[in-house]
Amino acid sequence: MQARPRPKTPRRHFLGIARGRPRGYRYFDLLLKHLSGDLARVFDGRLTYPRQLEIHLPADHVRPCNFDCGHCQGRLLERTLAPYEPKALRLFDELEGRIPYHIFGGAYSEPLLNPLLPDFLELTKKQGSFFGIHTNGSLLTRLERERGFLTRLCRIATSPEDYLSVSLDAGRPASHRATKRPPADCFDEIIEGVRLAVRARGRRRRPSIRLCYLLNRTNGSEDELHDAIRLAEELRVDSLRFSIPYDLYGKGFDKVREYKARVEAPEHEHFSRLLARLLSGRRPGRPSVFYIPPDCQDVDRMRFRQCIYCYYQITIGADGFVYRCSSTATPSFKMNRLGELPARREDFERLIRTNEDPSFDPSSCFRAGARCNRMALEVNLEWADLSRPKEKG
Repeated sequence: MQARPRPKTPRRHFLGIARGRPRGYRYFDLLLKHLSGDLARVFDGRLTYPRQLEIHLPADHVRPCNFDCGHCQGRLLERTLAPYEPKALRLFDELEGRIPYHIFGGAYSEPLLNPLLPDFLELTKKQGSFFGIHTNGSLLTRLERERGFLTRLCRIATSPEDYLSVSLDAGRPASHRATKRPPADCFDEIIEGVRLAVRARGRRRRPSIRLCYLLNRTNGSEDELHDAIRLAEELRVDSLRFSIPYDLYGKGFDKVREYKARVEAPEHEHFSRLLARLLSGRRPGRPSVFYIPPDCQDVDRMRFRQCIYCYYQITIGADGFVYRCSSTATPSFKMNRLGELPARREDFERLIRTNEDPSFDPSSCFRAGARCNRMALEVNLEWADLSRPKEKG
C-alpha cells in the first residue's frame, strides 16, 4: 500500500478527544512535534527513529510483578522473562540519544523489581534522552531507604519531561487492597514513597510526578475520589489521571464489546457525572486532575488500514524480543515480533525500518485479540482521517 502525499499541518483533533488533558497526554500533538510538524515524513522510505523506546524490564527474572491486579492487561498473556539487560545497555550506549524518550513500564512486568533500572536511567540521561517510569509504587519507600533510589532519580532528572508515574488506583487502603491485590497492605507505604519523591526533587519540580487512578465501584465513591484528590494536593504531585480500565488483552473483539456494554458504558456515565465538578477545569491550580473517557480505547474505532504508531514508539519486551508496540510485547503475540533484541545500533535500525511498513495491516492484530492502547488509537484515527480521500465539490 503506497502512502499518499500528506499535508504538513493536519486538522486539529477532529475527534475532540484530547481536550482538557495536560499537554503531555495529547498524543497526536506529541507525534507531530516529534516529526517537526511534517507528516510527509510518514512512510517516505527514510529511516525515522520513533519518539520513544518502551522498555519492559524482566522484573527480578523470577516473578513478573509483585501485585495481582484484576484489571492488569497482561493477565491472559504469556509472561516470559529473559535476562537481556547487558545487551540492552550496550544498545542504549550506541543509540546516543537518537530516541528522545525511554519509557520503563511493562505489559506484565514491574520495572522497580529490576536492580538494573537505575543503570538504565543513568545511561538514558547521559545520552541526552528523557525517561518515564510506570510503576505500582510499592517499592519506592524501600528502595529510597536502602539505596537512595529516589534521591538518585531526582538528581539525574533534567526536565519536567522526565517523569515518575504511580498507578495508585485507590484513595484508601481497603479499596487499594481489593483493587490491586498486593501480597500485603502497602497503600500507606506507596503514599510515603510518593511523598519522599516529591521531597527529593524539592523546588526544581523535576521529574514530573504523576498519579493514575483506574476507576471501579470499589474505589469510586464520591468520598474516596475526594480523598484521592486531597492526597494529590497534599503530596504536591503534578497530575492525577482518572480512567476506566481496558478489558484484558488477548480477548476477541466480541468479548471486548460485551465488556464495553457491561462495564465501560455504565461506568463512564456514572463517573463522568461524578467527576465533572472535581476536575481541574473547575478547580484551577496544581495538580492537574483530569479524566480520559473509554471512547479512547473503543474497539469499534479500530477500523483503520494503516498503523503509524511505529513513529511514536517501539518496544523491548520482557522476553528479550523487539515488538511493534507495547500492547503486543508478549510471546502471546509473536506475529508482532520484529526480531530478537540486538546489541548493535545498525541491527536495531533494521528493526525500526521493518516496523515502518505502510503495508502492515493492523487488522492482523485485532484478529489475534491484540488491541491499540489509547495513544495508538488516537494517532491512527487522526492519520486515517488525513488519509481519507476528500469528496469533491
